[in-house]
Amino acid sequence: MAAHEDDLYIRLLKEGDEKAFSVFYDALWERVFKYVLAILHEPDDAVDVVQDTFVSLWQQRKELSEITSIEHFVFSIAKYKALRYIRRNIRTRNYLASLSGFQPNDTSNIDDRIDAADMLHIVDAEVAALPAKMRAIFLLSRTQNLSHKEIAHQLQISEKTVKKQINNVLRILRKKVRNSFLLAVILLLQ
Repeated sequence: MAAHEDDLYIRLLKEGDEKAFSVFYDALWERVFKYVLAILHEPDDAVDVVQDTFVSLWQQRKELSEITSIEHFVFSIAKYKALRYIRRNIRTRNYLASLSGFQPNDTSNIDDRIDAADMLHIVDAEVAALPAKMRAIFLLSRTQNLSHKEIAHQLQISEKTVKKQINNVLRILRKKVRNSFLLAVILLLQ
């Protein structure tokens, strides 16, 4: 999609132009579906995630001014929604296999990998060592699947603070854990 098309769609969506949204939806739906299907491997689940992706786009349309590529933005939403869907359903479905299929290929050296149980202990120890407020924010996000907005409301702090604290925790955990894919899987399981 050309930059001028991005600008046009962003402007029209911000104005609430339903026809522009419909055209954009029709143009991207199949590609987003294939992308999500590659992550989830379940067509019905992929359809739900894609629909949720476009609903989120419509709901966030007034905040699109900072977006330079609306197509990239949609795929980012789709990826986030798919991974969140996996996290919410990992215990009831076989999504662990989906995650391993989504894993980058640069982890072929098994001697360099850390055992998942050891990794979980490291993550748990690091989370336990966090300052109380930071730990509370992180646990509400990861164990109760609350959004930044919900956490901010519950703890009576700003969404910006919630986002910053979660990013700080993830940075701390990344420093302790070298295999970021394995860390992502463990964080999804918690």
